[in-house]
Amino acid sequence: MQRLVARAPNHLGELVLAIPALAALADRSRRETGDPLLVQLPAWLLPVLPLSDLDVEPLPFEDRHAVRAGARALRRAGAGRGVLLTPSFSSALIFRLAGLATRRGTAGGGRSFLLTDAVDRAPLLRGHRVAEFLAIAGEPAREPPPIPRLPNVDAATAAWERRREELGISPEPRPTVGLFPGSNAPSRRWPAERFAAVARTLAEDGGRVYVFGSRAESELTAAVSDGSSPAGHGEVVDLGGRTGLAELAGALLACHLLVTNDTGPMHLAAALDRPIVALEGAADPIQTRPLASRVRLVGRFELPCVPCVRNECPRRGPGTLLPDARLECMRLIRPGDVLEASRALLEESTS
Repeated sequence: MQRLVARAPNHLGELVLAIPALAALADRSRRETGDPLLVQLPAWLLPVLPLSDLDVEPLPFEDRHAVRAGARALRRAGAGRGVLLTPSFSSALIFRLAGLATRRGTAGGGRSFLLTDAVDRAPLLRGHRVAEFLAIAGEPAREPPPIPRLPNVDAATAAWERRREELGISPEPRPTVGLFPGSNAPSRRWPAERFAAVARTLAEDGGRVYVFGSRAESELTAAVSDGSSPAGHGEVVDLGGRTGLAELAGALLACHLLVTNDTGPMHLAAALDRPIVALEGAADPIQTRPLASRVRLVGRFELPCVPCVRNECPRRGPGTLLPDARLECMRLIRPGDVLEASRALLEESTS
């Protein structure tokens, strides 16, 4: 039987939520061919796979639009059957150009003609994204769906310890909170000054606060950190652009709590089973809520526009409760609500 390949999602959170589907496909690949599952994925996401401990052979790429190079990589690896866990057109075109005999994935986006086994995505949107990925993989429905976990953390912990020492951060035994003030979607960003207010208060409570973000978010993390200088012996540390994925995972493991917008790192933290306060606006919690064992969702779920699942807020004019409707769902979340949820989870995780 020909080798099986899965095309992983392009985003961190989606990749984490696809782990149960990848595990099922890896088991199928080993049973049917004796080979590990081939996984084609963006190179920057490669560090997630060792954390997952999956039985896979990665095929990383730098440019997802380089379809001919992607197809050549599949042919060289001996791939003959494929499952697409991303709805992108280019990924389906790569599978077709590689000559894969079977190409299973969701229909839509003008790519149905490239598939041999098209899956209707609409019914899948009524459940969690984990269940959606399992259905695309052809797995029978399980209720509740399995929870993604990243058990292989020793290398990540060691990577963070090295980076912590390089940055001169002491290993003081105090409550540590991580903040993620960024998001790729503007509709899912809580205002930076409110993150700063939460950071300042939690630091003044005697904790250490790490402000996380990508290199592209360094300006944002600096603004949050600079606006949150605590009184007393607390500490706020700007880590924007200073951690790779493995180091980020290790740093999250050192946190007693994560306060975050709806982001990929939120799902990374959930898979590491860290306590999470998630600020929910445009996202649909039914589909993408974090699956950690201790989670508080903070949002204004009574608003008629929630969830809109849009990356850009479409509202204009007067809001439901505010004079301006734009981003009302996020602007109505008060720092006091976030602090109340954070302190409750911190007490649980440090007691």
